[in-house]
Order: sequence, then C-alpha cells, then structure tokens
Amino acid sequence: MPDDLDQEFSPETLQALGKLALKLSRNDKTRLPFLRQIKEVDPNYRMPADAQVQLLRDELTEKSEKDRIDAAAATARAQQEAERAGLLAGTLLPGRKFDDAQVKEIEGVMSKYGIASYEAGARLYAADLKPAKPSGRDTLTGGTTWTFPDLPGLLDDPAKAAREAAAGVIDELRGRAA
Repeated sequence: MPDDLDQEFSPETLQALGKLALKLSRNDKTRLPFLRQIKEVDPNYRMPADAQVQLLRDELTEKSEKDRIDAAAATARAQQEAERAGLLAGTLLPGRKFDDAQVKEIEGVMSKYGIASYEAGARLYAADLKPAKPSGRDTLTGGTTWTFPDLPGLLDDPAKAAREAAAGVIDELRGRAA
C-alpha cells in the first residue's frame, strides 16, 4: 500500500529529506532530539540501542533529580512546621511565646520579606513591636532643672570629695547587704 507522502513529493525531494534525516541522526548534538521526535510521530519506530540506553539514563537522572528535590522540599516543610510549633510552644525564641493570631502576623511578615524561617520572621516581628512598658517601677519624676550636688570639700579638693562620697555609698550598700 503506497504511503501518502509518495504521492505528494517527488522522489528527489524524498531522497533529499532522507539524506537530511540521516545527517540529523548522525550528528552528536541533534541525534537524540531527532530520534525522540521520530518516536513521537511514529510510536512503533524502534530506536537504536544506544539511543534507548541514553534515553533510559536521562529518564533515570531526571527521576533521581525529582526525588532529590522532593526530599529537600519535604525536609524544608518539616523544619518549618517544627519552627511554627516552637513559636506556639515558646521554645523557638527563649522567653517568647506567641499565640495563633501573632503567628499569622509573623507569617505575613515572612511573606512580605520573602523569609522561609519562622525564627527570622518572629525576630523581625518582635523588632517591629513597641517595647513593653517596664513594670515594677514608677515613671521618673522631676523637673527640668538640676542642682549641683552638695559635697563637703568639693570645691577645695574635688578628687578627695568624690572618693569620700563613693566610699560612703559603698559603705551604705554593704550595710544593707550585710
């Protein structure tokens, strides 16, 4: 049964195309891509053994690379989940425990700055927060004027007066500690 291509092209054109196909199949740079394209057009085409081996190697290398990437992604996801759990439990940053709402805000900071680490995101989030008002102490009171301390002998011998004042403060502290 004649092929449809025999009727459309002259024998000279088919011969020129055949020679071109041979050149493509013998060139090191074009051999495998050309044979792959032939296999797509004609699935029943039997590829040469060396091309089959190379295609199998390429396929195995591609699968190995995909498996390596998938394993690295799984490790990164597990690390992120552990860091997130550490934020909620208060173990990731010593002395800092975050609730779910704060973790969502931390995730917003992470996405804004392109950070994958919950620890780094939490540190940035904490740095942006206003510091808490110190507890256990009154606000400082006083005016805008300052009076010069009244130390006996300050004008006569400043070094001696400073030593005596320091010794008095040290004695006072020792007296309280004892």
